[in-house]
Amino acid sequence: MKYEVIENSGEWIVESEGVELARFGDQTAALDHVAGRLREAEPGQDAVSLRVRYQARG
Repeated sequence: MKYEVIENSGEWIVESEGVELARFGDQTAALDHVAGRLREAEPGQDAVSLRVRYQARG
């Protein structure tokens, strides 16, 4: 399972394998969403990765 949390224009987007799963107004809620999915996953599944991308500051 590969998860990515992306900051974009004030929103935090959660994606898995390139598919958007949810959008949140803050980073904590987005990370909590990923944590909940990991808790629900079957033990022994494939390795998990989490990437967080921040919006470039201008």
